[in-house]
Amino acid sequence: MDGAEKRNGCYQTSIVDGRTASVDFKKAACRNELQYVQRFERVVLAMKRSFDQPMTNRKMADIACLSPCHFNRLFHNATGIPPVQFHYALRLDHAKRLLVSTDLSVTEICFEVGYNSLGTFISRFNQLVGISPSAFRSWTRQFSSTRLIELGLTLLDTKVAPALSRSICGTVSSAGCDGLIFTALFPRAIPEGVPAACALSSASGPYHLSQPSRGGWYVFAVVIPRAAAGMQLITLDGLRRGRSGPIRVEENGWTGSSNIELRSARMLDPPVLTAVPVLLSRVLADRTLRFSAQRSPRALCDASLGRV
Repeated sequence: MDGAEKRNGCYQTSIVDGRTASVDFKKAACRNELQYVQRFERVVLAMKRSFDQPMTNRKMADIACLSPCHFNRLFHNATGIPPVQFHYALRLDHAKRLLVSTDLSVTEICFEVGYNSLGTFISRFNQLVGISPSAFRSWTRQFSSTRLIELGLTLLDTKVAPALSRSICGTVSSAGCDGLIFTALFPRAIPEGVPAACALSSASGPYHLSQPSRGGWYVFAVVIPRAAAGMQLITLDGLRRGRSGPIRVEENGWTGSSNIELRSARMLDPPVLTAVPVLLSRVLADRTLRFSAQRSPRALCDASLGRV
């Protein structure tokens, strides 16, 4: 920068009349980032008002006052997924809520969230939630008035299994954790579909997940308070959550950042599409997989995934 001198982290810049002014570029960068967050939050609010209407990347970019290419790249960086994918994830998340809280038929909900084909809606719901719409409604309504503490979580007293030779391991950190920490492995930066592996624990600390096939992966974690009940237990609204950095699995092992710090939910967090309550209920109800001192939370949860 011509005519600028750096002092105490700021640049002293000359002005036309000979005076100087300080510009803190770190603070300027923070303000700029906040402005982008506010723009993207406007877009997310518009998405939530348009479940039944298509939203193109150009339309969303106009709301954010950015060029389509610039908007797509920055939104992807901020949320982990492209804006169009974020919109359809919100649609399916809304469909999940309607299935639990209303008596609308699956067909009515299909059109309510913007799908023109019932078959496409059911197929997409099955793929990204991990269970059919009718089965999801049946399972979740069974404990729409149930609290986590009432599910008989004897597994919470077990210890985390030792690291396996072929596993992804890391640490989940959460201040004041009082509940169940659900950790799962997904191929994209959004918790959707049936995870490749998952772990259950009752405290912050290490986790171990069976190493998946080669490719890119993300670890998602959420802490479900013991007092969580009803819709919060089903949707995980407002719960502390976190995601690892991208993890790359190769034939000889994996690389990447696997540690997770749980934090408060944000508007720019992609919705949790995976039917986590169904996973938990299947695990806890399976008498043939009752815990013993030799079984780990990871082993129990992994063994149940194929039947979700």
